[in-house]
Amino acid sequence: MKKLILSTDTLPLGMAVAETYSMIQFTGTVELSERGAVVGMFERKRTEYQDIIDQFAANAPADANAIIGVQVSTASHNFKDASYLYLTYVGTPVMLVEA
Repeated sequence: MKKLILSTDTLPLGMAVAETYSMIQFTGTVELSERGAVVGMFERKRTEYQDIIDQFAANAPADANAIIGVQVSTASHNFKDASYLYLTYVGTPVMLVEA
């Protein structure tokens, strides 16, 4: 099931929170070096960024149809052979219903 992912706590008009779940967090990495871009272009049909968002949403309870208050933090690190971007997503899963 697709989940609505909102960076705000303000709900869409006509929606209300029926149930709130515990906060979730997911950290994913994206290789930033040239090698990573080439591998990503030829071996993946979707971007690594979308994969990270999908994995974050998959951590929410099955009953949750939205994640609100989503915040993203980033960090990067250079290693000998590659550079990586670390993306951490944090948010609160909820069950939204029509108000």
